Amino acid sequence: MGYRFAPTRAARLANGLRVLVRENRHAPVVAAMVWYGVGSRDDAPGQTGISHFLEHMMFKGTPRFPYGALEEGVKRRGGLWNAFTSYDYTAYFEVLPAQHLAWALEVEADRMTAMTFDPDLTVRERGIITSEREGGENQPSFWLQEAFMATAYQVHPYRNPIIGSKADIGAMTSDALEAHYRRYYRPSNATLVIVGDVAADRAFALAERFFGSIPSGDPVPPPAVAEPEQAEERRVTVRRPGPHPILLAGYKIPEASHPDQPALMVLSGLLAGSPSLGSQGGTAGRSSRLYRKLVEPGLAVAASASPRALQYAGLFLLSATPAPGVALDDLEARLFAEVEALRERPVDEEEFARAQKQVRTAYLYALESAMHQAVQLGSTALTRGVEHFDRALAELEAVTPADVQRVARTYLQPRRRTVARFEPVGRTASAGAAPAPAGRRAEGAGELGTTPAYQRPASRPAERPDAAPARPVLSPERVIRRTLSSGAALLVLPAPSVPSVFVRVQMEAGAVWETEAQAGLAQMVAAMLTRGSEGRSAAELAVETDARGMVLRVDAGRETAVASLKCLPEDLERGLELLAGVVRRPTFPADELERVRTQMLVAVRRAEDDTRTVASRRLTERLYPPGHPYRHAVQGTEATLSALTARDLAAFHRAHYGPKDAVITVVGDIDPERVTAALEAALAGWSGGAGRPAIPAVPIPEGGRSHVTLAGKSQTDIALGWPLVGRTHPDYLALEVLATLFGGNGTPVSSRLFRDVRERYGVSYYQYALFAGTSGPAPWTAHLGVNPARLDFAVDVLLSELRRLASEPVPAAELEALQDFLAGYPAVQNEAPERIAARMAEMERFGLGLDWVERYPREVAALTGEKLQEVAARYLRPDRLTIVTVGPAPEPTASAD
Repeated sequence: MGYRFAPTRAARLANGLRVLVRENRHAPVVAAMVWYGVGSRDDAPGQTGISHFLEHMMFKGTPRFPYGALEEGVKRRGGLWNAFTSYDYTAYFEVLPAQHLAWALEVEADRMTAMTFDPDLTVRERGIITSEREGGENQPSFWLQEAFMATAYQVHPYRNPIIGSKADIGAMTSDALEAHYRRYYRPSNATLVIVGDVAADRAFALAERFFGSIPSGDPVPPPAVAEPEQAEERRVTVRRPGPHPILLAGYKIPEASHPDQPALMVLSGLLAGSPSLGSQGGTAGRSSRLYRKLVEPGLAVAASASPRALQYAGLFLLSATPAPGVALDDLEARLFAEVEALRERPVDEEEFARAQKQVRTAYLYALESAMHQAVQLGSTALTRGVEHFDRALAELEAVTPADVQRVARTYLQPRRRTVARFEPVGRTASAGAAPAPAGRRAEGAGELGTTPAYQRPASRPAERPDAAPARPVLSPERVIRRTLSSGAALLVLPAPSVPSVFVRVQMEAGAVWETEAQAGLAQMVAAMLTRGSEGRSAAELAVETDARGMVLRVDAGRETAVASLKCLPEDLERGLELLAGVVRRPTFPADELERVRTQMLVAVRRAEDDTRTVASRRLTERLYPPGHPYRHAVQGTEATLSALTARDLAAFHRAHYGPKDAVITVVGDIDPERVTAALEAALAGWSGGAGRPAIPAVPIPEGGRSHVTLAGKSQTDIALGWPLVGRTHPDYLALEVLATLFGGNGTPVSSRLFRDVRERYGVSYYQYALFAGTSGPAPWTAHLGVNPARLDFAVDVLLSELRRLASEPVPAAELEALQDFLAGYPAVQNEAPERIAARMAEMERFGLGLDWVERYPREVAALTGEKLQEVAARYLRPDRLTIVTVGPAPEPTASAD
């Protein structure tokens, strides 16, 4: 692997601020991040969660940028911004079209020194953070992780939850937050990271301009408490309602800067594949030890290994989910037996080489976007040192099999181990859904129409950025379009600065082609395609793809199936041969089918315990009539999955996995002629497929509200919506813009739901609306999670905002800000190769044209506030709205909605 990134440019201002810059020129985008050396490890007793709480408060404004102005500024520039808190640091970021870097740095310099802490906003934020925690509490893994960390660390504050205890969140004050801010937020405790389409010298000059005059502040002392050496194994068991058991174990490892960290990374790859490649699914990691020894024999449906490298003592984590009928004791015994085998016997050279290649290619793949590279650089700089970022590939390459066995023997000792087990108790779901009672409004929830501390930014003059929107990477002259001999469309976007190639083959083979009695068939076929093809077993395919650091996977959604390949440029031809083999000639072996069936059944049970998923599914069932191809669960049910046979899978594959209406998109460091020739060779003779389906229209249902009870949950999830129109309908664009205005529609824009449900009333942590392009009547939906006591108030707020869409034109300033966002955001949205490939496929499938990304801002700008109101009045009718809520049992009342 010959790729080497240029060294990071580094400087330190006179006030102590460290500035790190990397040029990444393949897209006109820049990521700016400010990292502070403060995390949950710095939270004082009785103030757990204060670092995370402060992160939330940093978005509330300064005298120069009042509350709401920053949200509006990011929106106007077509960017995204957010923050995250971890154990060792808190980081704030903006990802923007590159011409707006100066504005981002001006904002961050102002936030470093001039934050104000309004007591009323602090009270409101308590509700939001409590909602965030309650959403986590709905997941068994949240309780297990919390108990695990509190057991693994007896003294060090790593033992405390990053989000804080509910009691400490409820007691947080503005004075405490301001004191924490004054102590830790200063140049001498901060690192500025800039990655993207910017010259390093300009970045340094801007850093000096905006940050150079800020006083350094006193040095921040390191945490005073050190974790004592662990002398014996520790154990904890969590028993709560849940769908299945979980096993989690962690071994104490040294600090992130320790020279053994690269060997621990390769060790994790040997045990379970690279964590980042494994998260992409498909064949990645299936040649690893834990997959071969736990998943293949049917002991586990999933197993993972990864180092949690912290600035002080970290953990090497192992986790596994037992297959149905397998006792946790048996799974644990086999898991630890594999650990002991690794400690006792030398590592095979071929197995080691596969693991090392996976870890190194995963590192390369993670650096393809400005944001991912900035996160990797910042976290490495704060916990290990920036020099380790630049040397990462060389350090991984220097690891030997002996190093891996040595670190296994040194650190994976039973006495250094903490074991946490989740054991489900009780039932989690009611037998069905019931009409939802009209519960009492919670005290302190607020009343609709009361004057909030937050004023909508549209009510004041809005600043428009001076610079014109950047031209996105996906411009028509850069895309080469051809039709292959099979009839499939091919679109190629060369990107020489990207160190990989991503190939996406989209076929009309989604769940719309299965009957309700066969729900899950399309996904089961997709999952099986990488489990063996003519002349190659699942194990042989996994060994080869892992050895090359490839990711080969197939997924199926509602309408289409997508086979994808990610590889290094030198492996393209071989990768396409393997991709063509799984798409065209799968064998559906019986043992692999039962393994996939078990994994899908466990996933279904897990989904039925997730309040957000259940709400979305039950809403879909109420929006579409029986027999409609959009109604049934794409993931299937226990009954349908249990009944599917290899013959069913083979018949579906023959009928639908062909080139008719297929779209192949390729992005990366590749010559179009080379990739065309390779695809023609790999797909020679490919034929068949049913083409795009005809999806019937549906009447909008009568509406109504129902509730599904899941026991043991802290939060109630709400899903509501209507079935509307398809992607090519004349009203689609207006409805898409309304979904963005109302709830973001998958973008980071500050929406009405965010401003009112979250910021104005502090009711929920998450809230969003969705309306995606489909061939038929797509659902226009909204979703949020709330405390059960505030459920009815939240529904009232939602209904009030929906009525406002239909009863008044969108104010000019608000619409102008949204149009500015939608003009600039494509540059940010279409940066990563996977996103570019998916967008090109969408443009081809729906006949939008290669210039759609450039035409889109003009078409959005043509929409008026009156036009949006008229479309909302016709489609978004509260009297025909279907609402589903899922969570704890509601309090009984005399009437029901």
